[in-house]
Amino acid sequence: MKSNINDNLALRLAVASKAIPDIELKQFVSLLVGHCGEPLTEKKLRALSPKVLREVFQSSRYSVERAQVNQLHAILSSEQISPMEAPVVPEQTLLKGPIVQLAVSSNNLERIDGHFGSCLRFLIYQVSAQGFQLVDVRPVIENLSGDARTSYLIDLIGDCQLLATLSIGGPAAARVSRADILPLKQLTPQAARSILERLQTVMDCPPRWLAKLLEKQEAEACLL
Repeated sequence: MKSNINDNLALRLAVASKAIPDIELKQFVSLLVGHCGEPLTEKKLRALSPKVLREVFQSSRYSVERAQVNQLHAILSSEQISPMEAPVVPEQTLLKGPIVQLAVSSNNLERIDGHFGSCLRFLIYQVSAQGFQLVDVRPVIENLSGDARTSYLIDLIGDCQLLATLSIGGPAAARVSRADILPLKQLTPQAARSILERLQTVMDCPPRWLAKLLEKQEAEACLL
């Protein structure tokens, strides 16, 4: 089996196995081969959804928590081979003028590379015409599913007006919108800075959709 696995794939599997420390690497690889077939490839690993991974483990004698499966999925599907670490929140500065708060569904550092329903964490940014900054990192830790999980995730980012995500299902997107959070689906994984810079450039003269968010935010602030 080892001869069929190149160095990059071997490294990815070794890093991924750390998300499930109770399962030995050899056993972990055997489970993947049993589901995907041989030869095991990175293309096959990227095609595995969190749901499929949970089913793979459920069919075995191993018990794996949902948070571990999500960590595992993030590592297997990522473009970069990384343990999927969280960024450090820097010292804050006071931003002037109208400010919007953006949630980013993320797996690795300051990147938009997570799916709304299975990301490891949300990065919370403040954006104004003056600049932008990371103000919070919120791990997704609840082992919930279905509507209960969607409700939990919406509550987790409830103080934000915008959501940048790699993917979000139709029903979840509708619920996010009803919570007055506008989903901004990104076509490819990218650095969070890319959307933050675009938002900053329009804050002085915001488009209609953003102006409505700012007006609503200002009205709510006046009621406090």
